[in-house]
Amino acid sequence: MSDLENIFNKRLNQLGIKKQVDAAVIVAEAQKVLDEIFNNESIRVISYNKGVLKICVKSNAWATECQARITKIKKPPVERVIFVVKNFEY
Repeated sequence: MSDLENIFNKRLNQLGIKKQVDAAVIVAEAQKVLDEIFNNESIRVISYNKGVLKICVKSNAWATECQARITKIKKPPVERVIFVVKNFEY
C-alpha cells in the first residue's frame, strides 16, 4: 500500500466510516460485474452487509439466471448472495 492509501484508510477509521465506504465499493463493483454479464436493467445491487450481498431482480426467472452466474461476484469478502424479487425503478 502506498503512503496515500495508508493515510486515507487511517482517516476513514478515525471517522468511523471505513465499513460503510468498503460496502459502497463492493456494491459498485458488483453492479459493474452484473452490468457486464447481463447488460440490462432487470438486475440491481441494493446492499452489502456482513458478507451478504443483496441483489434486486424483477422476476423469479432473473433470480434463477443470476444464481447460475454468481461465481464472478461471490468471492471474498462476499460470502453469500441473496436475491430480492420485486419491481423497481432506476
